[in-house]
This record gives sequence, structure tokens and C-alpha cells, in this order.
Amino acid sequence: MFKNNKPFFKYSLPGLPVLPAEYDTWKNIDTNADIDIEGIVERLNCMPYHALSSRSQVLLRLPPSKRVEHVLGYMNSELMKTTLITCMTTLRKTSQDTFSIACPVIATECGIIYILDPQNFSLLLQANVCNSIDSPFIITATGLYDVDYKIFVALRNNQVCLLKRGWLEGKMILQTGSTLIDMVYVPGDNVIVLATMDKMIHSYTKKGQKLWSLEMNLPISCLCLVTLKHLNAYLIAVGLKGGLIQLYQGRRLVDFISVPDTASCITFGQMGQEEHVMVIITFGGAIIFKILKRTADFNLSHQDNNMPILNLNKSLPLPKRSKLFLEQSMRERENPVAMHRNFQQDLIRLRLLAAREMAQTLSCQIGCGNEKKQIKLSAQVMGLGPRFTVILNLENMNPNSPITSTTVVFHGKPDVFRLSTYIFKVPLVPPFLSYKMKTYVSEVLPEDILDPAKLISVDPKQRILRVFVMKKDEIIPVLAATINMPPTDLTF
Repeated sequence: MFKNNKPFFKYSLPGLPVLPAEYDTWKNIDTNADIDIEGIVERLNCMPYHALSSRSQVLLRLPPSKRVEHVLGYMNSELMKTTLITCMTTLRKTSQDTFSIACPVIATECGIIYILDPQNFSLLLQANVCNSIDSPFIITATGLYDVDYKIFVALRNNQVCLLKRGWLEGKMILQTGSTLIDMVYVPGDNVIVLATMDKMIHSYTKKGQKLWSLEMNLPISCLCLVTLKHLNAYLIAVGLKGGLIQLYQGRRLVDFISVPDTASCITFGQMGQEEHVMVIITFGGAIIFKILKRTADFNLSHQDNNMPILNLNKSLPLPKRSKLFLEQSMRERENPVAMHRNFQQDLIRLRLLAAREMAQTLSCQIGCGNEKKQIKLSAQVMGLGPRFTVILNLENMNPNSPITSTTVVFHGKPDVFRLSTYIFKVPLVPPFLSYKMKTYVSEVLPEDILDPAKLISVDPKQRILRVFVMKKDEIIPVLAATINMPPTDLTF
């Protein structure tokens, strides 16, 4: 570990437990007698390869001519099993202040996470990533060690695991379908952003629920979190192949920069007197420093209306207790049975009303347009009665496809109206064109035709014609409409 670019402290990871059978195999080797290499190799092959120490793994991979020399080289040394560090991060210990101390968080190849004390570098916590045997390669942490924290670990099998305070083993929260490239955690929105090999960026909640995905034009090389505290915003820097680096706020592109070569890794933070410096290391080995202008605002006041609600599990603020609330609570405690019955009655009435409205909507299907099919239907009634002419106009609003295999059906009470044609087969209607249909409607008059009161007394709900637009092999109408027929004028 370095401090001010100088070596500060050296820490060695604790050794891992060795298999008892492997330990006995190496301990029982007699240096004074001939070494039974074949017997040693045979016993080691009976053990899980990933559970063996590096000494035994190298022995199994060596050719037979070099195995004796390898065994003799380790005769006077103790058998130890070590592991490799694959990724590291830091976790604030007691405060989120800029200059507060942070705990080193180390992830090893065997799937063990170590959290060290930043003052004396003693071991604070040792935990397993999850029950998977794959190695972690990306780790990020949020929160405080003394209060509450979360550690997100990405594994090489495209899984992301979560480790919380008090857990000795993490659990898998999500798995991507493509190979993971990089991962960042956005504190402002409390989301995880992943980059994959298929040029996609995915956003997930802390529980592993997918929020959105965004496709890039070029392959992604790395990600970086850009923290702008003076703007109270968090951006995501996406390094693309060819040297292009794009800055996103959520799914919205706010800025981009270019470097001569593809970025291998990017970091952002304070460097010297400058608070906002981006350091870029390219695949060619170059180090590039970019200083953010103090007047840059990225036009972050513009909000994306298509952004989903990120804080889905955030609880709503409760109002203060008022006098009305206290009186209502006292009334409920004094009359719990009556209050419960009234609530259940109101709930049943609400359900009944909703069911009636739904049934009426499904039966009538009142409307003049269909957004999905983009069909518009209009009607015109001509005449004073008892014979009317109904003209329907069916218009195709879809710019991409014509109307085909469509039938228009009229429905009415036979004791009130009689139609000359009940069914029309609509021919092909090209986009933005219309098709007209005409039918003659005759009203069934009572026997005493000179009594207008009998015509007026007819229920207006019965003086309607329903029109259904049907598609072939479909039982649900594409479009439905209701035509209110006027009463017959007997003065003519």
C-alpha cells in the first residue's frame, strides 16, 4: 500500500486451510528413501483440483521427468495454500466526509472477501462472496462499515452478488446473458450499472430488478462513475472502442470526449488542487489527464421524461399527527367492530361499481378509434324517419400496412329497427385512404301511428345501433361504436 506515492504498508493475506489428505501426502514423504512419485500423483489426483495448493497443482501439471526435482525443492518448507488478489475497493468506516478514513476491501481468486482496519491493518471481516466457485473480478462498496454497508461483486460467470453487514456469505442477485465488462454503483439513484460484451448497458436496482437497457454503437471497454457534488449529480463515463468516451446521466447522453486510443480504464476524482480530474489509461499504455471546467453544468436541468422511477422501494414521508388524526384513531379504538363493518361495506360497493363499469365497457366497447390497429370509424345518419340512411366511413390511419380481412357488422334490436344490410366485407384499404358503406334502416312503428306519445315513450337506450369491426379468426372486435338513432318525425 502506498501513501503520497511512497510505500506505506505491506500486508499479506492469511493462508487458506489445506486438505488433510494433501497435508499427509507431503508429510509422509521420506527423503532417505526413494520417492514414490507415481503414488503421490495418484493420491493427489483423487482430490479436487481447485482445492489443492499451488505446490500440488504445479506437480500435477509437470512432465514425469521434472516431478522428482519439484518434490525435492519443497522438502524443507511448510505446506501452505495461498490465493491471489483479483480486485480491490474502499469502504468508508465511520463518516462519508472527504478526508475520513476508509477500510480496504480485498476480493481473492478463491471467492473470499477481506475487510481490513485502516489504522493497524488488522483483519476486521472475512466473508465468502457466494456459493459459486467462480472468481470475482469487479468489486464496489457503498455505505459505512460501522453503520451499514453493501458490497457488490461481479463474478466471471456473469453473476453479481451482494454482501451486507452481518453476512458471512453473500447471495446472487442477478445474472446477465452476456459477458460482463465493468460495473459501477450510482449512489444518487441507488442503482447498479453493468456493461456487457454485446454493446449494452443495463441498469438494475439493489435487489436485482432490471430498470432499463441502452445499446451503444461501438464495443464498450470500461465504465467510470463521475461524481459532481457541486451539481448534486452523478454521471457515468462509458469508454468505447476507438477512443470515444461518452457521459450519461441515466439514459441521457450529456457530453462526450475523445482520446487517441481506446480507454482501458478510467477514474475520476481530486488530483492535487483540482477537484474534478479524469485520468484515462489507454490500451497503448498512455496516461491522459482531463480537467473539468469549473463552469461546466452539462445542461443537467433538462429531465428525461422516459426515465423510470428508480426509488421504487423508497417509503413515502408520513405527515405529522394532527388533531383530526387523533380523533379518528380514538373513534376507531372505541368502535372497532362498526368501523370494520362500514369499511367492508364500502369496499364491497366499490368492487361492485368497478365490476359493473367493466362489464358495461366490455359489452358496449364505445369508441371511435383504435390506437393499436390505427383504424378510425365515423357514422352519419340521414333522414327524418321512419326510413333512415346510415353511412359509415372506415379510415386507415396506419402509414405502414393496409386494412385486410376485415368485416363490419351491425347489431340492433329487431323489434325496433330493421336493416337492409347487416354485414359488410371490407376490401383492401391502403394507408390514409377510407372506405364508405351505406345501409338503410327502417324503424318498426306501432300499430297506432298517429299517436306520437308511443314513439316518444320508447327507451332511448333501445334506439341505438351497434357497429363492430371484426378481423378474420378473431373473436374480440378490433373496434366498436354506438350510433344513437333520432326519433321519427311524424309531422312529415
